[in-house]
Amino acid sequence: MDRETSPQELIANLRRLAVREPADVEQLDPLVTECVALKLHISASPSLANSTPEIVWHFLSDADIRFKDHRCAKAQLTGLLSVLAQWERQSAA
Repeated sequence: MDRETSPQELIANLRRLAVREPADVEQLDPLVTECVALKLHISASPSLANSTPEIVWHFLSDADIRFKDHRCAKAQLTGLLSVLAQWERQSAA
């Protein structure tokens, strides 16, 4: 996984994670690992951590929940993609 140094790079990586829909636990495990690693990376960068929307933290923590509950996954992904679009516009300004 590339290490994001800007909100735009972080947004792009979050979009890549958001389209992944694991079909089984073997596909879920690497997704969870990537989400945890990204969460730790963001946490280690004060500029990223301070500008990261709250829904991103939930998204990165909830891969297992999205795997188990399709309705929760749909709602969370809809919210995440909306916030990412807003964040992208703000970061570009």
